[in-house]
Amino acid sequence: MKSVTKAIILAAGKGKRMGFLTSSKPKPLLKVGGKTFLDHIFYVLPNEIKEVVVVIGYKGEQIKAYLGKYYKGRKIVYVAQNKPTGTAHAFLLTKPHFNQRLKEKERFLIFYGDELATKAEIKKCLSNEFSWLCHRVSGLRQTGIVEIDKNYRIIKVVERPKKFKSNLAAGGVMLVNTDLLNYRPIKHNNGEYYLTSILNEFLKTRNVYAVIGRPNLYFTIPADIDNFNKGKTASFILDSL
Repeated sequence: MKSVTKAIILAAGKGKRMGFLTSSKPKPLLKVGGKTFLDHIFYVLPNEIKEVVVVIGYKGEQIKAYLGKYYKGRKIVYVAQNKPTGTAHAFLLTKPHFNQRLKEKERFLIFYGDELATKAEIKKCLSNEFSWLCHRVSGLRQTGIVEIDKNYRIIKVVERPKKFKSNLAAGGVMLVNTDLLNYRPIKHNNGEYYLTSILNEFLKTRNVYAVIGRPNLYFTIPADIDNFNKGKTASFILDSL
């Protein structure tokens, strides 16, 4: 398999449900376990990744000031999403930074700006040609819900479903290739264009495998960060990073 030399971080959203925490700074710069989300992401990036494309929007100048032109030895390229129209639109803005004429398609990692993966989970993702980090959730949540077969191949992802056929939530780390940049997103009934709409098209013709990460790991409201920092789970996860 072709090596992975590039990553995308989707860091344009405001994180509205974080309330006062994001009134003065973007969500990727919030601290969890003593480090920003961005620092957690850079910590788990494999050594072969030399360039990171960061999509910025809400208070993006703070992210640019934090990361600069190079961060942790990696070149940083910025793409601005001026209107918050969804993660699919944010991702597709990165298209000019990939060479799609290559015979062997370039593989790369996509991170949501609030994902907290471990090195072990990223290693499992990279053991497949294509993969998606997922988390079991004990309570039904309005997020992307994943359906898999007996071999953990992802059949489809339903964004914010009314009926839940699975307790497996789509996480914020995906391993894909440049073919994903050629799909057109579908508008959700709430008006946003979610990345899951084009990933659904991608997995129709490719084997994308679910890597099962730690359960109930999500950061939606301030209490999620509070509970993580105070709970027993926090020390376990930080020790495994």
